[in-house]
Amino acid sequence: MGIIVLTPHIMIVTADPQQWAARQALPFHERILPLPADVRDLVHQANRASGLDAVPGAVAPDAGLRADLGRALLGMPAAVRALVDPLLLGICLGRGLGSSGITDIVADAGGRILGCVVLLDVDLLSGHSANSWASWKENLPFMRGMGKSMGHGGGFSLAATIAAPEQDTRANALQFLLLHEFGHVLTADGDFLPRWWEPVPDVPFSYLGLSWTVTPFGGFAPRADFDLRGAVDFYGNRQLPGDTIPAAYAGLEGSDFPSLYGATNPYDDFAECFASYVHSEMLGRPYLLRVDLDGEPRAWLDSFWSSGRSAGKRRFMEAMLSSAPLPASANDGWLRAA
Repeated sequence: MGIIVLTPHIMIVTADPQQWAARQALPFHERILPLPADVRDLVHQANRASGLDAVPGAVAPDAGLRADLGRALLGMPAAVRALVDPLLLGICLGRGLGSSGITDIVADAGGRILGCVVLLDVDLLSGHSANSWASWKENLPFMRGMGKSMGHGGGFSLAATIAAPEQDTRANALQFLLLHEFGHVLTADGDFLPRWWEPVPDVPFSYLGLSWTVTPFGGFAPRADFDLRGAVDFYGNRQLPGDTIPAAYAGLEGSDFPSLYGATNPYDDFAECFASYVHSEMLGRPYLLRVDLDGEPRAWLDSFWSSGRSAGKRRFMEAMLSSAPLPASANDGWLRAA
């Protein structure tokens, strides 16, 4: 059974809490800014600790990116916005982050938590539509061109569909990524998973207990493991041969995890469940994954939310989202104005 031990986490400590309070007072879809220097320094420190070469830098949003972010945010269900709104300080844009998105907490000098920031790597989204970005992400753990069949050139690969052709836009790629990161934002203020920046206490957590146990040394182990789950590495340097794709996804289909990324740790398990539930069940959008060999379709994965293996997590998501407070009237106003 694979055991996950998360590395100690350093929060963002700001010397100017008022700047974040002012940012949070803006409408939900206007809290967009270039990556601040103190956030950039922390990400660089984390990258070096993880052995990543990425050097973060700030990116000022142009009109097109700002418009796409607005469409992504304003297109989310009111229940999602109501849950995230009081917790979100800002969406920071940069490059060289080491992953498409990162969520972190911000605290003042006295350790009081102010809220969360979401960081987006603009370069990793550049040139992508919703489906091409989702396909790129699904293929990250696997070596390209490896596991080729005899006499052919492509080997195994994955093709993801998260948008119908008329909705296959960068805005909808941003929306799915932001929904995932907002899952992390909710975790920061919830009592259903341990706080990721603190030692794991010896108490039960309602979401954690669905699929994970806590090890004696404060790590996590899945209640039901599957082959290759523990070897999957999305943003590191330990890629698997391409011909392991069928085995990895066969194992996933026998589990209660929503995606291969969600099977890597409890926090991404919840974030992937939250994102895919809102995307598929609330917005009615596709979430399909196909396994190709040499460019030809060989298998399709069952939808997580249409299968019995999602039952426990469906009940959790339904309860969480049905208890969301009604959005403030001001928020209704800027949604209508968009």
